[in-house]
Amino acid sequence: MSTFTGKRLRYLLIAVAVVLVLVVAGWSVWPSKSGPVVLKTGTPQHLVTVAIDSLRIGDTAVDVRVTDRAGAPIDHAAVRVQAVQQVMGHAGEPIPMTAAGDGHFRAPTLSLMMAGPWELRLSIDAHHGIDDVTVPLWVGG
Repeated sequence: MSTFTGKRLRYLLIAVAVVLVLVVAGWSVWPSKSGPVVLKTGTPQHLVTVAIDSLRIGDTAVDVRVTDRAGAPIDHAAVRVQAVQQVMGHAGEPIPMTAAGDGHFRAPTLSLMMAGPWELRLSIDAHHGIDDVTVPLWVGG
């Protein structure tokens, strides 16, 4: 009877070891949440950096940094962002972004309603004309 218990104990220990190895291996290759996606673009007047917290379906925050072509921050601008999904004809309302200083602007909630190709349309009014910038995105499920 003790031999049967010894075999069961050994199989149990082997099973526990295999499960632990699989858990550690799975943990090491499981995709982790990365930081925001950062995209850069520009116009003849401005350099624009866009940071999007998440490119998944749902609401996400968007941060924009606007500088002049020499890299000096533009603090006095009015910046608006709009999410547009042209394939299905979805477009949110343009959202005024809040100035955060040093050329940074933030929209805490931008809705991305479905997977697929999207555009972020930015309007930058720096009091010497309006710059329109389009940033392409791919939203996952």
